[in-house]
Amino acid sequence: MKLAPILTMGLALFVAGCGLDLTDSTSRGDSYDSSVQQADEARKAGNFDVAIPLYGRALQAKPDGTEAKLGLGQSFLSIGAPDEAAALFRDVLAKRESNPVARRGLAAALIAMGQPDLAERQLEAALKSDPRDYRALNSLGVVLDMQGRHAEAQAKYRQGIELAPDFLPLRNNFGLSLAIAGNTQEAIAQLAPIANSRASDGRVRQNLAFSYAMAGDLENALQVSRKDLDEQSAQRQLSYFMQLKALPPEMRSAELRRNPSFFPQSGSGA
Repeated sequence: MKLAPILTMGLALFVAGCGLDLTDSTSRGDSYDSSVQQADEARKAGNFDVAIPLYGRALQAKPDGTEAKLGLGQSFLSIGAPDEAAALFRDVLAKRESNPVARRGLAAALIAMGQPDLAERQLEAALKSDPRDYRALNSLGVVLDMQGRHAEAQAKYRQGIELAPDFLPLRNNFGLSLAIAGNTQEAIAQLAPIANSRASDGRVRQNLAFSYAMAGDLENALQVSRKDLDEQSAQRQLSYFMQLKALPPEMRSAELRRNPSFFPQSGSGA
């Protein structure tokens, strides 16, 4: 499993120099709404090189536009620029303290920046405001897993799944957490049904391969890995899994926390 390359882009780059000549409030409002709508569509399609300048255009039309700041923050998270994302989410929270998307987004940025303790505070605040926020429960589970607190993480995932059984990041992260802790059959039971779903991706399948390897089922581990990896990479991945299997759970957990390729899915967006 590979993370997307990290790209660092500053907000000012996209807010400035968009070439708009907006002379009245009506045209600014129309430009803002249109740009945000187009940017949201591009972001959801994964076209961040289109979405980011469009959010910049929207913010030129309306510098305090919450929707554009949130969308731009989510875009920065997706391309691996958590510092820029955090700045945008903090700006929204300074004016709208109870905004759940900004709170979860800031937590996700802090997770990506390796600051799980600060992320935990943000998510606790989000859940205090809305205990049924399943996205916040998922992100809190990620934070707890990052700290090696797998039993606590699994409790949060279970709570979230009860609220949103079809939210794939919850089940994916729950399965990974179970596999790390050595509960391999339960991990497989969580991951196998979703591994071939339309919403699934390589992270889910490789977590399932990891679970099979932890259970000693090397044939299925390889078969699943090959769906996303060439033969040489799949064999190398299996060797790594077997090294992990030989470790005690605490050492396995620590090793995986040092490997960014096993980063769980935050799923913190709106």
